[in-house]
Amino acid sequence: MFGKKKTKVDPSQDLKNQPVPEGSHLLEVDDLKMYFHTQDGVVKAVDGVSYTLDRGETLGVVGESGSGKSVTSLTIMGLIDMPPGRIEGGDVRYRGQSLLKMSEAQMQQIRGNDIAMIFQDPMTSLNPVYTIGRQLGEGLRLHRGYTKEQATARAIELLDLVGIPNPEQRVKDYPHQFSGGMRQRVMIAMALACDPDILIADEPTTALDATIQAQILRLMGDLRRDHGTAILLITHNMGVVAQLCDYVYVMYAGQIVEAAETFDLFRTPRHPYTAGLLRAIPSLEGAQERLYTIPGTVPAPGAPHPGCRFCPRCDQGEGDCDANPPPLTHLGGGHLVRCHHPR
Repeated sequence: MFGKKKTKVDPSQDLKNQPVPEGSHLLEVDDLKMYFHTQDGVVKAVDGVSYTLDRGETLGVVGESGSGKSVTSLTIMGLIDMPPGRIEGGDVRYRGQSLLKMSEAQMQQIRGNDIAMIFQDPMTSLNPVYTIGRQLGEGLRLHRGYTKEQATARAIELLDLVGIPNPEQRVKDYPHQFSGGMRQRVMIAMALACDPDILIADEPTTALDATIQAQILRLMGDLRRDHGTAILLITHNMGVVAQLCDYVYVMYAGQIVEAAETFDLFRTPRHPYTAGLLRAIPSLEGAQERLYTIPGTVPAPGAPHPGCRFCPRCDQGEGDCDANPPPLTHLGGGHLVRCHHPR
């Protein structure tokens, strides 16, 4: 991010000041298709994904590595290199405006200001040669026109907001002087600097111990409650989803295979893949039992099964599963499933 010249943006063009059009949602991902064209063929990393997010909601997106979760979020942010990536269909709309049709200058206005993202690894996302204060202040100077002094003062407020002790001193420190949990808090502070409408959190608790993880989740819950922040949470951790999310989308091999309200999904999973993910959650009751794992692996990129993509790993597949791709079907009550024989 640093070292790259950024165009100063006009605060008067802030989309956050515009109303969401009637009948629309704050964020709409509509039949999005992001394919990668490689020497080995076409990789359908995101293949017809749709979901919506409104202010004050937390939406969870779960699935194994390679399911397309992070590629979807990076496409929303306009951070996929094209080529090799290519938008093959669909749209992403923020407050009714298509993000896919915006120029890079327009997306610079959106990133960090309207939609902010917490990346998986804070150590690789923070620049080791700049102080935390300087990095926190970059978005404020870019989007809000803050002076150096104003940006520093706001950086101290942000560090205090995310629970970092002695923020007046820590704002002068470098990333290597922070623990993993503290660096993740810094990334959250950076994401919140300009009061974004939407916070995309990609595995925000990865590699954190249980205590720090609980603190980060509590902070995200506070943001939603106190500021109305809409949160898109991308994670492998079903326990985190149960604690924080209102609604859950389950992705497999680039597609949504199930979606439901969190309680409904955990109580009655209808897709065998979702049931497998839930069964794999460790339990104290079965402490002496071997942990369950879903047989097989996620299909290789560019080579999904011709019928149901989960069929080779499914324990309840039948003849039609092997040849015919199942549609995403509405079961009622906001529950969707992509399966010929839902549970």
